[in-house]
Amino acid sequence: MAAQDDINAAVAQIQATMTDVGNQVTALGTDVTAIQAEIAALQQANPTVDTSALNAAVAQLAQTQAGLDAAVTAVTAIVPPAPAP
Repeated sequence: MAAQDDINAAVAQIQATMTDVGNQVTALGTDVTAIQAEIAALQQANPTVDTSALNAAVAQLAQTQAGLDAAVTAVTAIVPPAPAP
């Protein structure tokens, strides 16, 4: 049974890690939205400020988040259900 216990522990760790990664993806999405709002406020407050590089960085961050979302979904789909006690 030790081997099965090791497998069960590994599955539990994978599930915990996936939950954590999912939480981090959600936080990243929230942060991107907040950064975009700050950029918009900055542009309104001072229209002469060039935010093009910042806008590009945020767009790249949003693309990274989308890729991470897809990766989390793919990995989550292959995580087996928790074993019955």
